[in-house]
Amino acid sequence: SIQCHPRPEYIRREFGEPFTQDESYYIVTNRPGARVYLGFRNNVNPDQFRAEVERSHREQVPIDVDRFVNSVPSHQHDLFLIPNGTIHASGTDNLVLEISATPYIYTFKIYDWVRKDLSGKLRPLNIDRAWQNLYFDRQEDYVREHLCPRPQVIKSGEGWQELFLGTHPAIFYQVNRYDFTQPVEVTTENRFHVLNLVEGESVWLETASGSRAQFHFGETFVVPAAAGGYRLIPGNGELCRVVKVFVK
Repeated sequence: SIQCHPRPEYIRREFGEPFTQDESYYIVTNRPGARVYLGFRNNVNPDQFRAEVERSHREQVPIDVDRFVNSVPSHQHDLFLIPNGTIHASGTDNLVLEISATPYIYTFKIYDWVRKDLSGKLRPLNIDRAWQNLYFDRQEDYVREHLCPRPQVIKSGEGWQELFLGTHPAIFYQVNRYDFTQPVEVTTENRFHVLNLVEGESVWLETASGSRAQFHFGETFVVPAAAGGYRLIPGNGELCRVVKVFVK
């Protein structure tokens, strides 16, 4: 669905939560022509958009979302940043790894393509709450400059490299990735790491204390800060890509 998440001050005031939901979409794979909805079109008219989504929900008719909401092409291994208050949706034909700080269920639905559940009911929407949180100035130029980062190599060695994928001032975590065909040594630097194998059949993880476990494509695993260090080993000597997320 087309949606947004609450601003920090709103979620504290309305729901008593100490932090809000800032997320990112990592495109694990997709089909040609896939797109991600992110931010607004230039010169969007908020009142016109609200009138359209309310009419859609009232009369159960579709609307032309692309008149109002910006969309960008998506490709395998792209990262899209979605700080709170940003309108977004994954779009069709994307397999998304959602990286998210999620306190609970505070997602404000705006438009759900007039889809009905098995009982024939429309999905509940949260249009009024959404309008209290949306940043309408996050339009095409802002999205291109701040929400669609390009990978940067920050460390490398024989058969491996670490890339910085992205973060945003409103997001308290950072997304990196290891690309490797040879074992890579990682230190936690007193932060816990959340990892996911986004390419390759399997990977082995060995901690400094001798613990060892195997993980397969698409699986998420967490290394505690107290582990100190660990090694990632490609399962079959093939190219592996592991996304690493940690609190900044």
